[in-house]
Amino acid sequence: MEIAEAYHDDVDEIVDFMMTRTPQQDRVILRSILYQKAVRSRRVLVARESGGALAGVGVALAAENLPAGLLSVMVNTRADVGGRGLGSRLYTAALADLDDEVVQLVTAVLDGDQTSLDVAGHWGFTSVQRSITVSCALADAQAPEPPSGQVTFEVCDDLVFDDDEAVEAMLRASQTNPEAEQGLFVTLSGLRDIPTPGQRSVAVLTRVERGPAAISFAVADGDQMHVTYTGVDPGRRGRALGRATKEFLHAHAKDLGIRIALTDNEENNAGIRHVNDQLGYTPHSAWQYLIRERP
Repeated sequence: MEIAEAYHDDVDEIVDFMMTRTPQQDRVILRSILYQKAVRSRRVLVARESGGALAGVGVALAAENLPAGLLSVMVNTRADVGGRGLGSRLYTAALADLDDEVVQLVTAVLDGDQTSLDVAGHWGFTSVQRSITVSCALADAQAPEPPSGQVTFEVCDDLVFDDDEAVEAMLRASQTNPEAEQGLFVTLSGLRDIPTPGQRSVAVLTRVERGPAAISFAVADGDQMHVTYTGVDPGRRGRALGRATKEFLHAHAKDLGIRIALTDNEENNAGIRHVNDQLGYTPHSAWQYLIRERP
């Protein structure tokens, strides 16, 4: 079975293949990974049978929004070709000629998929985090009344602001989440670079006394969106601004024809998970994040 570099035109086929193999995956994120503009390096490989049918995919990606030295790896094979070594071949090919700066590999496996967890363990990966994905239907989404105290909501899908530096400073200060502790910081430029062809940004900024206080950002693909980040300036917390901002985002997304919102958070991030519960999010899937040192 031949393994070759994927072509740009293969992306839709690859997304469909990976969604068929693991329906719990988020197509918004998959397409963003395969098209993502802000990358240090990316290798996408496909394995095809003699008749051209897709049998497996391997991806190695060093994104600019990840810490330098961290390489994200994904390997998917069709269920009926499992156990024949194709996954190992794709994994080896994806890691060929690694950049010198790569020091760690990270991958994600659906929680409960013991076969894939065993394969990742065989390849030297160890679980370091469990992430919970939840979903919310937006059919009944309504914009909230602004909390008292000169609070306003501002649709900002293009993430362009007259006070860009102040918004950037608020965004950075808001990142007290577990991911930030691991060096995974969100920036305005990084958020702007996430949407790929066929996708769009959906974003809301909340201001208090005209100053930036909270933000919620999502990427939409068709009638589904993934809420990538919601944060509140630490000095403005305790007023339910995070919930109100995300609630306004939902209403704005509904007006754009988006029906479903997905988001994910580290399982011990109780604060944002409590907000999601209040907004009507329900369990969708859970994922194990695993790492290993450079081979």
